[in-house]
Amino acid sequence: MSVRIVGRSKYETTIEKPCTVEELLRKLNLREEGYICLRNGVPVTRMDTISQTDDVTLMEIFSGGR
Repeated sequence: MSVRIVGRSKYETTIEKPCTVEELLRKLNLREEGYICLRNGVPVTRMDTISQTDDVTLMEIFSGGR
């Protein structure tokens, strides 16, 4: 599975076996509350499982402005 992480900085990594979104975030050392996970373009929860055939994007949540 290819995982894209989009936010202030972007990078891509590969995960070898199925896992939950929560496990993926932990493996990548990312804060759960800081990202929205899209599996094949659809938002999923931290308890959902992702597999090698899924297209996974982690979108960083941040705000700015005045």
